[in-house]
Amino acid sequence: MFDLTKATSLKPIIRDASRSGSVQLYHEAQSRNLSLSEYLEELDPSPRTADGKITVPLDAFERQLAVHDIRIGGRNALSVEQFLMSDASILAPEFIVREIKYGMTLRQDPSELCGVMVSEQGPAVKPLYFKTETVQKPLAEHGEGAAFPVVTVGYREKSAYMVDRGRQFDFPYRVIRNQKLTEFRTLLWAIGAQMAEDEVNEIYRILRRGDGTSGEPPNVFNGNPGELTYADLVHLTLSFKVPSHMTHLLCSPEDLEKILNLPQFQDPMVWRDAQSFSKVGDYQALSPFGSKLVRVDGAEVTEMIAMDKRFAIREAVAQPLLVEAEKIINAKMESAVVSKESVYTLMLEDAVKLCDY
Repeated sequence: MFDLTKATSLKPIIRDASRSGSVQLYHEAQSRNLSLSEYLEELDPSPRTADGKITVPLDAFERQLAVHDIRIGGRNALSVEQFLMSDASILAPEFIVREIKYGMTLRQDPSELCGVMVSEQGPAVKPLYFKTETVQKPLAEHGEGAAFPVVTVGYREKSAYMVDRGRQFDFPYRVIRNQKLTEFRTLLWAIGAQMAEDEVNEIYRILRRGDGTSGEPPNVFNGNPGELTYADLVHLTLSFKVPSHMTHLLCSPEDLEKILNLPQFQDPMVWRDAQSFSKVGDYQALSPFGSKLVRVDGAEVTEMIAMDKRFAIREAVAQPLLVEAEKIINAKMESAVVSKESVYTLMLEDAVKLCDY
């Protein structure tokens, strides 16, 4: 068991906001660039480990659901209408955002492809980058007349502008009012998965074409045009220089199929997780050369992108994922927009390679 004393003390605040239909809690959170879940964590902190992981089963938001007896799973799950008519209805917009965020992790989590995520203000940012020619020079012994290699970090000349990505959903209240929250959240997961697909496609586009302030990656393919072989993947892997190595390989479904059908990758001794693949078909568990395969439906056939996720992509976020809270509360979810404002930029250009066979 864990202590719900603080969560219970916050119960009247949630109740009063729900009864009045006030979304002031959301405004207070947004003014500090926080989600409602993060804001509740400040009011009711969860015990954490030294690296920040919560050590109790429920976080602050889930504890509010618990003290208000909002059951979102199992046979006794509440209906959408019961949630929206309860003393915790003000939590409904955040519930929607959280479930959409979970949906974004179901196939390919875009955040897994980002080395750095930072908060930024304003419509544009000056991308930060490393000058690789100095990074890759060997260390020099400092002696008389000798100089150490210089590692330079700078801003690109052009700015990158924030992009607003999202979805509008229309859920007629007469249709969803009696839907159990267990079922309703599966719809939200589907929305999240679609939004994640959009972001993965955008990351691929940035890696392939540049971020508007940087150029395209070098094409390191040196094999027979139109033919993809195991040797080509070996060459691609070895094309990375210190400090980078290939952590992810982004490609179209057609190219993914070619890779999975290469004779070398049908040998169970090659695939670390071949047993998992044979049982559940999880191709993401397969790790050629220690990297992860990423399916990108918007990728160009034959144009595979290899990247080191630690150094390649930086995401600057002006507005985290938000939903129109007022519409959820006052219009009973008839129509609302969930959106996120951010921009992806390149940090270390040598952390990205193109294999255009």
